[in-house]
Amino acid sequence: MAEPAELPARLDASAKQRVKDALKAHGEAQLEASGQAVSSERSAAELDPEAPYSSDDLSQSDAAGELHGLLESARERQQADLAAVDLLDFGVKDVVEPGAIVAFGGDYYVVGVVADAFECDGVAYEGISADSPVFHAIAGLRAGDTFAFNGHEHRLDLVC
Repeated sequence: MAEPAELPARLDASAKQRVKDALKAHGEAQLEASGQAVSSERSAAELDPEAPYSSDDLSQSDAAGELHGLLESARERQQADLAAVDLLDFGVKDVVEPGAIVAFGGDYYVVGVVADAFECDGVAYEGISADSPVFHAIAGLRAGDTFAFNGHEHRLDLVC
């Protein structure tokens, strides 16, 4: 990822919309990759009923079928996470709540959704789930407020 860009004290509505769009594009790309993996494992699990196969073939087919099921579950979770992004109110916020963008410890986060690192306007973001311990530590706080998490004191540098 690129070196973090300097963010203003607040992000306006159009900047927040760009972050939401980047988050959605990131989630859609992950969903597409998961779909390809699911299809690949489904194909690997299928045996030709007309062709002879060994016990190794059957074992590999069973393993591929199990992996297909796990990948399908992960894909369904990704679909739910992507749908959650659509439901978030990305309007400008004064306090930490779902849809806010926050920064602390030099890192930037979108609050209210699970997401691994993605980039927008030269800044790397991650998601903070609304049921995560860090969300519970920062919920309702404002920029400049401090909070304790994992035995360390942190300061919210940005809430918008």
